[in-house]
Amino acid sequence: MGRRQFTCPAKEEFDNVRIRVEYKWGQKKWPPRDSPRHYRDSGILYWSVGPPGAGSAAWMRSVECNVMEKGVGQWWSVDGTYCDAEAIKLVLDHAPWVPYRGESDGETCFVYQQGFPHVTVPASDGITPSMEYEKPHGEWNVCEVVAWGNVGIHLLNGSVNLVLTNPRYREGNREIPLNHGRIQLQSEAAELFYRKVEARTIDQIPATLLSLVPTQQDGDTGFVPLFGRDAADGWAQCGPGHFTIENGVATGYGGMGLWWFTNRMFTNFVLRGEWVQEQDIADSGVFVRFPNPGNDPWLAVHNGHEMEIGDPKPEKPTDATGSIYPFSPPVNVPVKTYGQWNTYEFTCVGHNYSVRINDQLVNTWTDRKQRSVAGYIGVQNYNDGKTVRHRNVRLKELP
Repeated sequence: MGRRQFTCPAKEEFDNVRIRVEYKWGQKKWPPRDSPRHYRDSGILYWSVGPPGAGSAAWMRSVECNVMEKGVGQWWSVDGTYCDAEAIKLVLDHAPWVPYRGESDGETCFVYQQGFPHVTVPASDGITPSMEYEKPHGEWNVCEVVAWGNVGIHLLNGSVNLVLTNPRYREGNREIPLNHGRIQLQSEAAELFYRKVEARTIDQIPATLLSLVPTQQDGDTGFVPLFGRDAADGWAQCGPGHFTIENGVATGYGGMGLWWFTNRMFTNFVLRGEWVQEQDIADSGVFVRFPNPGNDPWLAVHNGHEMEIGDPKPEKPTDATGSIYPFSPPVNVPVKTYGQWNTYEFTCVGHNYSVRINDQLVNTWTDRKQRSVAGYIGVQNYNDGKTVRHRNVRLKELP
């Protein structure tokens, strides 16, 4: 993809983007942030929307990667935005291990660290890193943002110091996702030098960063089960073969066919479920966002998207379990031995898709051809003489 250099604010809008800037601090500070306790402060504001001046009478509504002494990578709300992160709220005076010490007595802040509880951070709070990677004053630093789908990853000098998910804001009773927009650079009364400001469109999260991206949420609050009492309860068979349900487990026979949830279509969502292959490389798949297939299962193949279930080590990488078939292979396939149950999490937001297998994020992909962003959900039965079973399929809608 193309790389662009710009002055702030960038006139072009970006959805999935990697931003890279080099900066170093000068000596000067100006009122009202010139007291000894005020850190030198600036920031990268991405996915910026709406009019200038909406946030603090200066900036567009946006997601912030703060550039501040002792706090590079921080997130602060700009014009009512909020997000999710692995973080805990602390009184900074009581947490001497946190690099950012605050600018007032008794200041509280959420502190990010991978493995902390997954929480929603409101607009009234901020998130600060638990580690400091900034070079000594006066030396050049590299600050980066990887913004993809509904994930923001902040890096300083090559090290990740904050990961946030689901940035959003409210308009009345509606939650609006914040996942595209312009880029702004802040100036907050401190001398700062920027150089080599670049932005590059991306279609996936780099493989080296996938392990740092948390699941959409801890637990199943808000998820709705999709399986009914029997195979005809809200579901229908399309094409050859059939499914049965016994004790909440759906088993496919024959094929190639598609068993699909007929009650309604879905747009942005997280789909979770479990599957077991009773024999080695038994074939199936989970389909999303396809139109009413009638009696033609190929409509789902050609118009929706599939998370492949099959061979963990095929000759062709896009045939592997966890592939968004046939477009994007997984970076690894952490499946269990056949006969054991596996879990998946298939997230669809806009034209961005991600797959998590057994709690590991293995695939992120942007559909630049932009097939439908709404449709039905189904599972595949395949005529290979082998058996795949599904259970505990549930869904939570996203903004």
